[in-house]
Amino acid sequence: MIANGSRLLYVNVKSASDSVKMLLEYLHLGYSGIKQELDAIKPFQCTNEQWDKTKEALMVEFPTSISMPDCDPKILLSCSIAIYKYLAYKYKPKMAGSAMNEFAEIDALLCMAHDMRNLLIDAQEDNWEVNRMEAMSPITEKLGYLNKFMRSKIWLSGKQVSIADFAICELLEYISTLDSSCAIEKYPNCLKLLRKFNAIPEISKFKNARSCFETENNPEQT
Repeated sequence: MIANGSRLLYVNVKSASDSVKMLLEYLHLGYSGIKQELDAIKPFQCTNEQWDKTKEALMVEFPTSISMPDCDPKILLSCSIAIYKYLAYKYKPKMAGSAMNEFAEIDALLCMAHDMRNLLIDAQEDNWEVNRMEAMSPITEKLGYLNKFMRSKIWLSGKQVSIADFAICELLEYISTLDSSCAIEKYPNCLKLLRKFNAIPEISKFKNARSCFETENNPEQT
């Protein structure tokens, strides 16, 4: 790990913090995490009013932020897309694309991940249990598109893992747990991508460590 003293601030509203953590692990960058709990809030069920109060108190604009003390001047990045790009440009530029077509493709995929995250927030805001199928319809449409997009691809863009894979794969794993209509097995190309991503040694190690931690702190899961 590179002990650069980065501090990751994230909120328990299912932000993009997991994908940022995995990217930091993949790049072998040392960091400390600070989790800000919102009382009685479930993932993706934070109202705009609750978030407005929280971001004012924390002085951030987005649920995932990171301070980069190795910058001059020191900066606080408060947007997952900005964080992905900054880390790639600084530590492994090809993860943001090796040619103009890849730059554009990765940008489009990051925007797609952002759109999917917003759809998840909208889907779970009102009467989630009652309107589950209707709420998930736009998300299954995105998954169908992504499945077709991946037909002849190794990774989402280019021949190596990119920051787009980190953004999308973290969402795929979460979405597949929400509803049977989004079961990842229904989208074989997405499933293939997710398995390939999870097999990356740094990602596998991170997920195994997190799973052990959650089991130790939640004995009822055993």
